[in-house]
Amino acid sequence: KVARDTAGGDAGRSPQKQNQKQRGGLGTVLRVARRYLLTPPYACRGAFFGGLLFVALVATNVAAVAQSYAQRDFMTALAKSDGELFARSLARALATFAFGVPMRCLCEYATGGLSVTWRDALTHGLLAEYFRPQAIYRLRRGGSIQDPDTRIAVEAGHFADAAVLMSRDTLENSLKLVGFVGVVFAMSRPLCAVMVGYAALGALLTVNVFGRPLIRLDRGIRAQEALFRAGLARCRDRAEALAFARGEAAESEAATERYLDLRRKQWSRVCWRTALASFKDCFGWAACLLPISAAAPLCLRGELSIGAVSQLVVAFQASVSALSVVVRKFRSVSALVAEGSRLEALAEALASAAAERDGGPRLSASPRDAAALLEVEGLAVDLPSGGERLAEGVSLSLARGDRLLIAAGSGAGKTSIVRAVAGLWPDGSGEVRRQGSVMFLSQEVYVPEGSLRRLLTFPAPPGAFADGAIVAAARRAELGQLLERRGLDDVADWEAVLSRGEQQRCAFCRLLLFRPDLAVLDEATSALDEDREAALYTALDAPAVISVGHRPGLRRFHTHVLRREDGGQDGSDGGPPVWRFEQLSG
Repeated sequence: KVARDTAGGDAGRSPQKQNQKQRGGLGTVLRVARRYLLTPPYACRGAFFGGLLFVALVATNVAAVAQSYAQRDFMTALAKSDGELFARSLARALATFAFGVPMRCLCEYATGGLSVTWRDALTHGLLAEYFRPQAIYRLRRGGSIQDPDTRIAVEAGHFADAAVLMSRDTLENSLKLVGFVGVVFAMSRPLCAVMVGYAALGALLTVNVFGRPLIRLDRGIRAQEALFRAGLARCRDRAEALAFARGEAAESEAATERYLDLRRKQWSRVCWRTALASFKDCFGWAACLLPISAAAPLCLRGELSIGAVSQLVVAFQASVSALSVVVRKFRSVSALVAEGSRLEALAEALASAAAERDGGPRLSASPRDAAALLEVEGLAVDLPSGGERLAEGVSLSLARGDRLLIAAGSGAGKTSIVRAVAGLWPDGSGEVRRQGSVMFLSQEVYVPEGSLRRLLTFPAPPGAFADGAIVAAARRAELGQLLERRGLDDVADWEAVLSRGEQQRCAFCRLLLFRPDLAVLDEATSALDEDREAALYTALDAPAVISVGHRPGLRRFHTHVLRREDGGQDGSDGGPPVWRFEQLSG
């Protein structure tokens, strides 16, 4: 096996976990809701809007039942040519309408408020877990979640909207059922029994015949869309390298293949949705004929008036609609379950990332020697998943004035040792003790959005450094030409505007501003020429420094070296590599 040092690196990623437990059903929705929606203060806000929604729906349902009686009376009045009864019934219907319209508006307001509250709860809960220290790094290293950004920024909102609408539909139809099923039962008990059985049959057929394939397809389509989107985003993020490699045709072919897989799943879903829509149409058509067929003999025998038949049809259709909410809303339920499954998978991956911090070398803040800024004792670093050992028996101590150079060939595990010192490496053993402030600079610089001032001072809050201090640090970091071209308030896509060397000098500017007790530089000057590299190391005034680098010229800026010796502790071949901590002469 060969470990690439850039990942210490890329070899440090765990393989994707393909055999995750199956998620699905409304249980997934309830687990996500319990995890995020019932936490303060969102539980109180949700209860307020939920209570408001309940009151509005009760009032709306009362108005609907009253409207059915008013409709019955004025239809009967028309049949009997009774003008006085018709006028009274019409006035009652208008009053009911005047009461019901504001209640419907209140219902929509409460629905919107509850949706915003639930999205707040989901987004803030996921963001808190996503931006926990090292969580993003460990999540990407695990590789099981390809698109956490989309799940948080887009699907959390869709899930909140769909969950609120499903909750409202369930509550609304339950109230409607309570209001209208009594009307049907009073007029015809056999018809009431037929109505309940008919709705139950429709729900069973929908869930068992159409439900499972549609939920599986929705989940698969979302996963395939994530892969398709990730491939396109990767090309954009690495546009320059792609252009140099002339790989547009190859990436186009790969993207087209991913899209064709997505299209096949979409056509399958179209077929299943067409079948479900046909079933719903037949189901609704039969629901219109059943009450008429049952009430017609009673009306012809004079046992029911025309108005009563009209009320019976309305009540039957409303009750069947309430009982068959699963049939009518199954596409929404399917999408809700699929998005809930993806959010639950993200939440579990973030929880695993947090638990992963407990593994690997132990990190503490109490060196045994009070003068030491860093102590490493018996450090062993392994590749993930039982891979080969990259380092064994690493022990060292750094005090103020010490500068350590970690020197070895590419793929030797230098970056892995640095990650272990930072607490980012979960595979291995030993103990790392450090005190004081520590700042890590990697080969790849994190470039935030915003002004040049934010770029040079990240992650400090606004106003942490005076402009004069920022300019002075930038000039010491060899950024004088950048300051001539750009002002501190300028905003640009800095990752595209600045060269890699300029980005590394921006990171060095941060180091000069923050002045940590221990500075750890992992190939942090690899994109610079030796003269600029020497200028930066001369400007560096941190009490203690750890550097990872290949260039021989770095040795003169360091007091100690950590070098690798292949073989075991006794020098025999075939053993794990041993790292020697030595003082440099001169």
